[in-house]
Amino acid sequence: MSPSKRLKPVQRFAHSKEQNAARSMGQARKNLEQEEAKLKQLKQYHQEYLERFEQMAREGMTSTQLQEYRTFLAKLDEAINQQQQVVAASMVNHNSQKTDWKQKHSRTQALNKVIDRYREKEQKSADRREQKESDEHNQRNR
Repeated sequence: MSPSKRLKPVQRFAHSKEQNAARSMGQARKNLEQEEAKLKQLKQYHQEYLERFEQMAREGMTSTQLQEYRTFLAKLDEAINQQQQVVAASMVNHNSQKTDWKQKHSRTQALNKVIDRYREKEQKSADRREQKESDEHNQRNR
């Protein structure tokens, strides 16, 4: 069996690993985007609630209402901080998955190059053999 054919199973395995890594990277990216969207929503809701609070403060509010608004805004701030941590963790995961995919992609490309070189050598060898046989055949027919 030729070297290029012997490496085919290794190439298929490397390609499979690369595809799995690409799927994992894609899922990590999707998760990161979802978490970033949640953070954006929380910040937007916080801004809207703050604007309502300021409007109510201008119009006049009781001390109880003031305390309720402040308490709720503090809870929103806490939720935003927690979501920022989730986004940071998701980003770390995505970067890790991306690095893993890049490594697997490089390995697959390297294997492809090796197999291509073997194929070229095999083809040159076959061409030389064919030329030699053709030359011998022509020599006999003279």
